[in-house]
Amino acid sequence: MTISLFYVPVLLLKTRKFALLYTLGSFFFIFSFCFLSGFVAFLKTLCNRDRFLVSITYFGTLITTLYCALWMQSTAALTVLFALAQMIALAFMVVGIIPGGASGVKMFGSLVKSSVTTGSSALPV
Repeated sequence: MTISLFYVPVLLLKTRKFALLYTLGSFFFIFSFCFLSGFVAFLKTLCNRDRFLVSITYFGTLITTLYCALWMQSTAALTVLFALAQMIALAFMVVGIIPGGASGVKMFGSLVKSSVTTGSSALPV
């Protein structure tokens, strides 16, 4: 994923390369969770009723990004669209997989909301 970020400044010229590198990095990122929790346990987690829609969305965007980049050889519109959808689906998937992920996001969101509404320039300690 980090290598794909080098192609962000020239995203319009190297869209397919960015999408392929990001998709490969995203796949290996999720694959690393398989090693941490075990393959069978991770597959059960992915097929859980609460996470099934997010899992299907993530793997669907992963496959369509590869399809648009490799077989259709779409250089800009579809490849970037599905790569962005893949980023969003990956973020939701990681928040759902990591223990305390959703509550951590809620806490961070409330912290940002309170600092914006109060108008203070410093974080509460």
